[in-house]
Amino acid sequence: MTITTIVTSQAPDAKPVAKSFTLSTNWQTMIEVPNYEVPELVFGGSTTVEPGVGEVISPLILCNFTANTVMVDVRTYRYEDNDTFWIIRNLQIPAYDTIPLPLNGQFFKSGDLLELKTDTNLAVDASLSFTLGQSEEDDV
Repeated sequence: MTITTIVTSQAPDAKPVAKSFTLSTNWQTMIEVPNYEVPELVFGGSTTVEPGVGEVISPLILCNFTANTVMVDVRTYRYEDNDTFWIIRNLQIPAYDTIPLPLNGQFFKSGDLLELKTDTNLAVDASLSFTLGQSEEDDV
């Protein structure tokens, strides 16, 4: 997997992002954290690529809008570990019910993904608010 790089005119702060979509039986990406190409504060006007960070600021809202119970899977891919970790498997969402999954405060680094899928096409809406921006680095 390659990491997307966003070219900016200045280092981005935590930009709020709201994302909502209807789930399918295929994995769909809710969060994908890019790198940022930003101007370097040096003579000559060069640029540098810096890592990004995403922070979840709301629960993941899962809303079943059908008359049947539906199962949802949520996982995260950690780029640094090159591994996938389950957050929840086979979460049952009853008919016409909404479940908030408390992911508030979770951090994602460049290349990390938050992915979702369901066992029934077009039965569950998912919504999440998070921030994306350039990561602060320890350079001591």
